[in-house]
Amino acid sequence: MEKLLTSLSVCFACASLALAAATSAAGGPPGAQLAATADDGRIATAAAMAHMDVASFKKAAAQDKDLKIDANGHGLYICGGIMPAAQGITVTTGTDTTQYTSAPFAVTATTAFKLHSRPGAAKVIYLDFTGHTTPSTTGWSSTTFTTPVFMLPGTTSATAQTNLNAIRDVWFRVSEDYAAWDIDVTTEPPASTAHGQRCVIGGKYNDWLKIACGGISQIGSFGTHVLDGADTPNFVFLDGVGYSVNGMQTSASHELGHSVGLSHMGEVAVGTTAAKGYSSGHAISGLTGIGMVGPIMGACYGVPLVQWSKGEYPNSNNTQDEIASISTYATHLVGARDDFGDTLATATVAPGNTLASGGVIADSSDVDLLKIAAGPGPLTVTGKVSYAYPDLKLALSILDSTGTAVATNYSVASMASTVTYTVPSRGTYYIKVVGVGFDPASTTWTSTGVTGTVVGNGLTGFTNYGSIGRYSLTGSWNPQPNTLPVAAITAVPTTGTRPLDVGFIGSGSTDTDGVVVAYNWNFGDTNGAGNTSSATNPHHIYLAPGTYTATLKVTDNDGGVSAPATQVITVGGSVLPNTVKIASMTASWLPTTNVEVTGQAAIQVVNQYGQPAKLAAVYVDVTGSVSGKAAARTDDNGMVYITMPKQLISSHSTYTFHVSSIVLTNYPYPAVGNTPSSASVTLTR
Repeated sequence: MEKLLTSLSVCFACASLALAAATSAAGGPPGAQLAATADDGRIATAAAMAHMDVASFKKAAAQDKDLKIDANGHGLYICGGIMPAAQGITVTTGTDTTQYTSAPFAVTATTAFKLHSRPGAAKVIYLDFTGHTTPSTTGWSSTTFTTPVFMLPGTTSATAQTNLNAIRDVWFRVSEDYAAWDIDVTTEPPASTAHGQRCVIGGKYNDWLKIACGGISQIGSFGTHVLDGADTPNFVFLDGVGYSVNGMQTSASHELGHSVGLSHMGEVAVGTTAAKGYSSGHAISGLTGIGMVGPIMGACYGVPLVQWSKGEYPNSNNTQDEIASISTYATHLVGARDDFGDTLATATVAPGNTLASGGVIADSSDVDLLKIAAGPGPLTVTGKVSYAYPDLKLALSILDSTGTAVATNYSVASMASTVTYTVPSRGTYYIKVVGVGFDPASTTWTSTGVTGTVVGNGLTGFTNYGSIGRYSLTGSWNPQPNTLPVAAITAVPTTGTRPLDVGFIGSGSTDTDGVVVAYNWNFGDTNGAGNTSSATNPHHIYLAPGTYTATLKVTDNDGGVSAPATQVITVGGSVLPNTVKIASMTASWLPTTNVEVTGQAAIQVVNQYGQPAKLAAVYVDVTGSVSGKAAARTDDNGMVYITMPKQLISSHSTYTFHVSSIVLTNYPYPAVGNTPSSASVTLTR
């Protein structure tokens, strides 16, 4: 894998333009030199800063005249080329409820600058349309310069609706291109401690660069500095992209690609066809709305499908694994970060009989599975992809309980997918979501179950390598009567001498048409709170000798409650004579209003084994600022609470609470031996 980290790139998008004069003219970063002409020492320095071996850097320099080395030794791309003014192609997939798969939402002068694709992500791509002052310390120029606020020709205000819509549409597409990583693509200025990349969009290349190009970027700059204003941005120039929204979209993702280590995807010479520094895509047929496909790191202005690549297109001159390279700069949403399970065992449960969901296909091996319980009758699932410029071609299938595909859909009329199936009998089924490619010579796709998802020919269509991005799902099916879960108990040990610590295991409980979501334990020995638990695998200590029956009920994701499972626990040991005593006495001031408090004593009574004594009558004498008597019966936890009249917070008083006796049939109270021996507590303020 090639990894370009701190090189420079100025992107020229139209190979037909004569750019030799422009690149040799005055302008550009101070001391920038064509990498192919640099001596071995400068190449070695640039390669080291780019985390590349020298041979790979030399190869990139030899085939790409836009690769430079600046005065500081950084490799960089000046991505040359001026895109003629043109409108992009929009591929629609229909309406949906999410902001990505529905028609673009309205934006205002406020909301256009608060767009976020993944709020809270570890890394940030800041699309800066607000104008930016770039200090000379970034190396782009020997002096500080300012990019003006973004405005399209013909508009008189930065907040004109045309400009706001353009900001939204650029954000919309860049969000799709970087959806597979933990990156928040945003138009809102990030915190000064955020790491990622600033992409400045606006101004003209002649404002400071003086080289005709669509954009410029250091290689590998992503995340190297915090986005505090002194960071090193990349740039997209309005005149260099033909003042086109499509040009800004294409160039922004491209320049950001350089910042995450990507070099240009071009084409080798074939016959009388000259080599290209930038691939402009290749034609395909047979897929509605997609007449061409090309790489993001080429110059694919106006191409309806532009994806990440590893060089699997015709005549490619670059086999860099772009997804792997980007994943060294930002967390790839696979493995533990995947949004849905990839296997039958880890499939995400979709409760009920309707579906409104969505997710991300993050790479060609990503299989998103949803587990459903369906009754006999029609089952329909509709998948939508990004409304405009989707990277993902979606395919859906329905699997039975064994993981065998029973229904599939591969559409040649859309990048989206709808699958239907008539469920023959109640049971567990799976909805499978994958990204696929396209081969005009073979447009029938058959899912083989959980595996077997690769499809597509990059030479005449496209593979599923770059078929990644966001999708949403809606669906419905007939409900299946809920099968109740089955509770199961394992206990170790089941016999022993008091106090006996028993470990209970409830994780063996099952639900054939869903998952167990709650556990309800009753250990069968006391009436207090300690007699129950909601843990999956709890521990419980039996204090008194006897034979106890522990029970477990479990609840499934549809609210069904199991029959109780039981386990007998036998506890031996000496039998103690019946007594009750005070286990604890505490007192505290409790606020009742903003200006009043009340004094309260909390008293716990237990039996001879330390178990809560329920319904014991506790008699209390109160002395001090107020004198009197009180009595109350203990609750299930052996607790009574004696509360004094309210008083002002500013008042001072002292109360002493003393237990004079405890009455519980057949359980004497030996006050002399009680702990605490005085059975008293004093409260003062």
